[in-house]
Amino acid sequence: MALIFEIPKTLTESDVKDKVGLPVRIMEHMGEHVVDLTASDRWGQQWQLRYYTQPNGNRRIPVLTAGWCQYVRDRGVLPGDEFIFSGHQVAGVDGVLEMRYMIQVKRQIMTLEGELVTVEVVKSPTPMTFRNEPVIY
Repeated sequence: MALIFEIPKTLTESDVKDKVGLPVRIMEHMGEHVVDLTASDRWGQQWQLRYYTQPNGNRRIPVLTAGWCQYVRDRGVLPGDEFIFSGHQVAGVDGVLEMRYMIQVKRQIMTLEGELVTVEVVKSPTPMTFRNEPVIY
């Protein structure tokens, strides 16, 4: 699997609420058209997303939308998290090269030892507690 592009972005509140705006440089790889795509996360779960360039005055802003809000809810994504969208070229079943997309979100947290570490954002299926109090993360 050959990495073709990797676009990191610190998410804003509007990215989390509606659609994620991407840096303009992604248009070098994705173009200025609509692409319905499937992006996989680290665990192989697939997410149906739509990439398009949204008009904004005399320029265009690339965005990911459609399934983005579902991803945000399911993963517990927050403003300030780092979103990474990447494209990889792989050989298909018939040997023809095709593009595969990956998405992930990372967050910095403080360990009990006071060390700042970066972790992959995964919403826990059951709420975490500490000393019988809910942990807000």
